[in-house]
Amino acid sequence: MNTDFVILIVVAVLLLVCGVLILLGSGDWLISGYNTASKQKKEKYNLPRLRLLTGLTCLYTAIVLVVSYFVDSELFITCAILPVVIITILLSNTWAKRK
Repeated sequence: MNTDFVILIVVAVLLLVCGVLILLGSGDWLISGYNTASKQKKEKYNLPRLRLLTGLTCLYTAIVLVVSYFVDSELFITCAILPVVIITILLSNTWAKRK
């Protein structure tokens, strides 16, 4: 078995586990920046929406990593992940904030 494939599967499984933990509400400490934010800053966010965005992004990234092994193009990874990351950042600073 190819070493690159094994590493890719390990990373994908870690992302899947993180995504599931976040979606179940047990992994809030995995959300970058949220766990270190002050109580006042945490109150500005709608946590269920932030969990949904972060968890789905982890799951999507894991799937793209596995598919990228079979698709022989670095452009695929860039085109598949970059827009989702940008959309996630935008939505986490708009849709996931409390009004």
